[in-house]
Amino acid sequence: MRALIVEQGWSRGALAAARALDAAGWTVGVATPAGPRAGLAVSSRARRAHHRLPGLHPAPAFVQAVAAAVRAGRYDVVFGAGEAEVTALSAARGVVAAAGAVVPHGPHEQLLRAVDKVELSRAASAAGIAVPDVLDPADVPDERTACIVKADRHANPDVAGAPPRIDTTVVTGRTAVARRVEQIRALGAQAQVQVLHPGTLIAYAVVRGPGGVVAESMQRAERIWPPGAGASARAVTVEVDEELAARAQALLASLDLLGLAELQYVRDADGTARLIDLNARFYGSLSLAVAAGANLPAAWGDVALGRAPRPVRARAGVRYQWGCADVRRALAERRGGLVRDLATTLAAAPGAQHSVASLRDPGPALARLGAGLRTG
Repeated sequence: MRALIVEQGWSRGALAAARALDAAGWTVGVATPAGPRAGLAVSSRARRAHHRLPGLHPAPAFVQAVAAAVRAGRYDVVFGAGEAEVTALSAARGVVAAAGAVVPHGPHEQLLRAVDKVELSRAASAAGIAVPDVLDPADVPDERTACIVKADRHANPDVAGAPPRIDTTVVTGRTAVARRVEQIRALGAQAQVQVLHPGTLIAYAVVRGPGGVVAESMQRAERIWPPGAGASARAVTVEVDEELAARAQALLASLDLLGLAELQYVRDADGTARLIDLNARFYGSLSLAVAAGANLPAAWGDVALGRAPRPVRARAGVRYQWGCADVRRALAERRGGLVRDLATTLAAAPGAQHSVASLRDPGPALARLGAGLRTG
């Protein structure tokens, strides 16, 4: 079994996937626009081959380079690590298939619905899942109100300087929200402004095959970075909330979404869980689910090849830390004072699963440190 991971170079999710696939007996290749030292997954001992790619645009050159890598490495499955890679490969799955590999997603149009923030909110509401309240930018009440501003899709590649991904951001104040909306429109996308609901970040990650879910994991964030609306800097696996899982699975079925999906929610004080995002790709804290016994990348690979893997569920109580982000968070938040927050952050490291650092696989951490020194 041979898998190719296509990424930009510094994806923590791609690194976790390479390690997980390698542990399950897969031969893993990594394809990036940069050299074999510029990135996390390419610096891992799990990576057996590296393929140099052009940028995502123009798309035909990118797709032909991926197809050439598939033929050279005799890969069975091609995974995109980011949304831009996922959608580009899904659209070109016929070319990749002709080269001999599977792009492991459901129907392309349904995949686009799942990653479109506006369409996702509509589908979630139809499945009985709560979503954040949406505001017209003109209705942001004052300059103190914090909102979440999302793009409905990727930037238009024909717009000069457009990034492959438009990040979701927390923006404070009516003026700043209007400015961010205009920035997104200038990149060829549409913006959605959501109310910033306070609560606890939770995530439900699954691998869904034609017959339903074959692997799943649920986690609760204990610290996030950036504060307010970021990713898990510290998290722990928890018992699966069966009601939330059932609604999530109904949503995935309505979208005909196959493969890996990570659904992120904010659960408020009264217990309402609002769906804020869906990642149909490898995600940043993926290593936590793997450490807890749910090898989601390997299950996804099996589904892609038509196998029926034994259903697995991550065990509760496994801890995770994204170390550098947790330190940055402590420096910014200073919970109980700077010294105390830094001390508790460092104390959380032993025994936790980390997204990059690994004594068995030190290359990625050294590559990250080297990149920081070169740009610092």
